[in-house]
Amino acid sequence: MVQSTGVLRDASRKFELHNGDRRIIYIPMRHLGTRVYYDQVQAAVDSLQKSGYVVFYESIAYQVDSAAQRDLYDRKFRKLTGNRLGLQQCIETPGDTSRVLRAPLYRKLGQRIISQPDYSFFLVDYGTAVNADIPKNKLLDDFEYRYGTIQLDACDYDTPLSAPYSCKPIKTALKNKFDKEFVMQQREENLASLVADAPQQKILILFGTSHFKGFLRNLQARDPHWVKIK
Repeated sequence: MVQSTGVLRDASRKFELHNGDRRIIYIPMRHLGTRVYYDQVQAAVDSLQKSGYVVFYESIAYQVDSAAQRDLYDRKFRKLTGNRLGLQQCIETPGDTSRVLRAPLYRKLGQRIISQPDYSFFLVDYGTAVNADIPKNKLLDDFEYRYGTIQLDACDYDTPLSAPYSCKPIKTALKNKFDKEFVMQQREENLASLVADAPQQKILILFGTSHFKGFLRNLQARDPHWVKIK
């Protein structure tokens, strides 16, 4: 079961694209992996940046003005996805590469399984790198604009964000729409748009594994000359 999630794979898998003058290398990222996997990604990023590649990275970090705004968005996101925001309890703090997962299932694998480190661990040059993603608050705003306000009840407000979540869930159809149309499609379209219009000739993309097919489809829709060569 664990093997099927890809957690134990190494970082040898990369996708290479070109359209004549421009080149793209897409490294599929995972939220969990072995320390060896992330060390390999680090080495690849460092080498490719030195050869002229500019990093375009995944990050749906909030862009809000206050803690109160973030708290409201967190509660709406939890309502919409049904996920407790404290699910990181079974793993170490994101970015901590010195400790393994506490979950017994992973400890018994005999390898150091950690959560994806911060991009600084991968030696990303923030002076040139591009956040090629959409903030979570904008995804939620766009969803509400299309499908209406996410209604929170007393249970949603009273349940701490780190506590088990057992409030009345939102309709499954809306949850599925958010996942398909916003978490997946909108972010893939945005990534393809930024890459297609970017002035850089050599781009290194650090983005989730599941987004590659959608990204490539959108990129080729903009310019059919883009070809996967590896």
